[in-house]
Amino acid sequence: MSARAALIEVFHSIQGEGRFVGEPMAFLRVATCPIRCRYCDTPHSYRAGSTFRVEGADPESNPVTAASAAAVVEEVAGRSPFHAAGQPLRVSVTGGEPLVFPDFIVALGEAWGGRTRIHLETAALDPDALRRVLPVLSHLSADYKLPGTLEDGDPRPAHVACLRVAVERADLSIDVKIVLVSGVAREVITQTLDDLSPFADRILLVLQPVTPMGGIVEALPHAELAHWCAAAAGRGFRFRVIPQTHKQLGVE
Repeated sequence: MSARAALIEVFHSIQGEGRFVGEPMAFLRVATCPIRCRYCDTPHSYRAGSTFRVEGADPESNPVTAASAAAVVEEVAGRSPFHAAGQPLRVSVTGGEPLVFPDFIVALGEAWGGRTRIHLETAALDPDALRRVLPVLSHLSADYKLPGTLEDGDPRPAHVACLRVAVERADLSIDVKIVLVSGVAREVITQTLDDLSPFADRILLVLQPVTPMGGIVEALPHAELAHWCAAAAGRGFRFRVIPQTHKQLGVE
């Protein structure tokens, strides 16, 4: 049987996070997520509906095969004012949590046959699933979630295990995104950078000041951002401070 996944939506817009911020990109959002972040801005992705939204067209039925999803993405990009004809298509496979559907991601890569650049945006919770999809990726954006930002659990060991897998692909660009919330203890910052230090020469550390929403109502104070930056710089990390710019631009 063809690999299938339940989707939430397919649209084309401007990348609002990470090293590719500002670049035109298609987005394929899968449904379901095994964790609950206190600052989540996509709670509608927790559960699949019977259909998924297709920008500029009628909804499509869930679940969908990878081949059908790939065709929908190309059609949406072809209608987008942001996509220049003849330019390589970048596709962010996001969620929800895409690694719930590793076979679907592999099949997407096979359907496109190298014509697109697949960017995986993941909470980085499943190293086995990540190893499965690694060959079809062009870029990985992996989360490192700080203590207290989830409703329960501590995924940090899983984050580190996923990074060990990711660096096996020498040509893969890797971002590690940390959503910075107010009141994080200095020892947590130290532990975070200790965890990530073995990968410092392979990753771009993306420090993302939280956009207040959900259970987070306070913006990150400047002094706390400055401490994060000084700590990262002092340990030799390549890093960028990048907020959620799509919120500021008013795009998806």
